[in-house]
Amino acid sequence: MRTQPTTNTSPNARTRATTTGTLAEILGATLVGPADIPLADIAPLDKATAGALTFIRDQRHAAAWATSNASAALVTKGVRLDQGPNDDRAILYVDDADRALLILLEAFAQHAAPPMPEVGIDPSAQVDPSATVDGAAIGPMCIVGPGAIVQPGAILVARVTIGPDATVGAHSVLHAGVVVQHNCTIGRHCTLHPGVVVGADGFGYLPGPNGPVKIPHLGAVVIEDHAEIGANTCIDRGKLADTRVGRGTKIDNLCQIGHNGDIGANVIICGCCSIAGSVTIGDGVTIAGSVGIADGLTIGAGATIGARSGVINNVPAGETWLGSPAMPARDAAANYAQFRTLAKDLRALRKQLRGT
Repeated sequence: MRTQPTTNTSPNARTRATTTGTLAEILGATLVGPADIPLADIAPLDKATAGALTFIRDQRHAAAWATSNASAALVTKGVRLDQGPNDDRAILYVDDADRALLILLEAFAQHAAPPMPEVGIDPSAQVDPSATVDGAAIGPMCIVGPGAIVQPGAILVARVTIGPDATVGAHSVLHAGVVVQHNCTIGRHCTLHPGVVVGADGFGYLPGPNGPVKIPHLGAVVIEDHAEIGANTCIDRGKLADTRVGRGTKIDNLCQIGHNGDIGANVIICGCCSIAGSVTIGDGVTIAGSVGIADGLTIGAGATIGARSGVINNVPAGETWLGSPAMPARDAAANYAQFRTLAKDLRALRKQLRGT
């Protein structure tokens, strides 16, 4: 049965007002200064105005506090601030200002996000009669195919397409324009940002007398719980087995995950990475921006790949690799140091040879 959804029309304020004393209690901070200063915003040191909280992570930024207009600062313990006797501002000392800010953003700030559809099916959406969407929110112009399951608490924001027999887990949010192809599975508490495509055919061809012959891909994609996929990222289905994205993994915008990839838990993949087919990535790996990884390789658990690296060999667990072709960071740094002075060294060598 289709029901008319209602839209959450509560004010989308950036923050909700509080006081320095309340924040100190929330964060377990040591408060220096008044506890009754009202705060209604969070801002950088140089842009903060009266009524705003700022944060200072280390001593390098401490000097800017003297000229900041912020009413209070969240400060890492050990950082020394110049606070005059007549300064009526407040300082909240915490073990780590960056980590405290993460807690604060949840407790103090309302994320700047568009209103979400509430439980029900928008009249402009198309839901196949054989699909299951009980307790889910299906927004404008969404399509849910035959046999698909959208579990309770899931939200399809707008223009989302869920293919036949695909599953969207409970409390996952699929933003505008997301496509989940047939038989693919999105776990619980996942976030897929606008334009994500899950389950397009893998890029596989064999040469033939009349040109490349397409290889059918019969697998699917499984994205496990608490994963987040950035805007316009594409994750291809497997040829025989499924492509997998592990629990808690975060993939940035504009990434390509090839067919039959096996990405472990809590992996970080930054923007514009291209990961070829059948790549295995262990748990806790960090891959910086614009990295390319050749097909069939293994990146060991806990490894780090530096930005713009081109990986053509397996990377052992726990190691940091850089460069193109990528190699252990120490070797890459040494080679780069030599390369920077190569032209100068060659000129000096030629001059020396001419002199002999």
